[in-house]
Amino acid sequence: MATVMDYLNAPEFTDDRLTEAINVAAYDTGRPAQLGIFRDVTIPTTFVRLGITEDEIAIIPSRERGGESNVNMRKDRGVLNLDIPHFPLDDAISPADLQNILQWGETYAFTMLGEVVTQKQAAMRMKHERTWHHLDWGALKGLIVDAEGVVLANLYTEFGIAQPSQAFSLGTAGTNVPALLRSVKARTGKELRGSSTSGIRIFAGSTWFDAFVSHGSVTEALKYYMAPGQPNPNRDDVVDEFRFAGVTIERVDEEFAHRRPDGTFEMLAAVPANEALAVPMGTDYFRRYIAPPDSIDLANRAPRPENKIFVSTNDLPHGKGKEIHTESNILPICTRPQIITRLTM
Repeated sequence: MATVMDYLNAPEFTDDRLTEAINVAAYDTGRPAQLGIFRDVTIPTTFVRLGITEDEIAIIPSRERGGESNVNMRKDRGVLNLDIPHFPLDDAISPADLQNILQWGETYAFTMLGEVVTQKQAAMRMKHERTWHHLDWGALKGLIVDAEGVVLANLYTEFGIAQPSQAFSLGTAGTNVPALLRSVKARTGKELRGSSTSGIRIFAGSTWFDAFVSHGSVTEALKYYMAPGQPNPNRDDVVDEFRFAGVTIERVDEEFAHRRPDGTFEMLAAVPANEALAVPMGTDYFRRYIAPPDSIDLANRAPRPENKIFVSTNDLPHGKGKEIHTESNILPICTRPQIITRLTM
């Protein structure tokens, strides 16, 4: 008679099948992912080497030993090696997951085990996605951060690039908000250096957003404006986003739980309440690097773009069940961070 371990070692639960299953759903946690800001790029190494030329951070490709070399950079340019963050997460199918099941039989056993594995993987997938979501927002600030909020690298300071900023003085009645938006668009266009963009989106903290939509120069400009499907802060309760002066302004209320050294957690905003980020959309400067897993068989092999999470299993000793190991190795980054403008009140 087949045992539970026999079922768990069946072809339906191989590492390849579990890896495929956990990656079926598209990554769409959070606004950066939903908007498709970052383009997935798979690499065969566990690091990326960044260099800077003409104020642009560029990826230096790896080469085969003994093969063609890359052209050396000038001595006054910086080079930075960045390890791709490694995020392992383990769980297990244990007796507690199966104890006191009233029905049994081969068909039901596969169904029941499939449900248990699916639930385990869904819970682990959610935690990986929350981690990536946190990394995405860090990248939009020119930062590379780990899951605990520790800054691994600040691309602005690493390469001596000044982070662009623009004070909007939203507490001043005489501020010409449309003129400031035109200035931000012009500066962004200059920094893009001819690269295409589908437009600028401002991700605003709650206080900044409320001050913006209620500012006199905004409400006055929209006093007589009416367009189908376009909310107007003069008449509508604008709580999410609206377009103004050719820019989309979106309120962001997302928060992250950061673990303190003492083990407690604190909630930090994705965008500070009194700030905003002006981000050009649809450019090739936003990339999400995906590295190989920590596996002998897959070392030095670029993974498939859809395989952001890798799954491997192993029998636990003494018939205690099956261990499920998952890992993701992901680094989102903006290779030209000066195209992003920090906006203050």
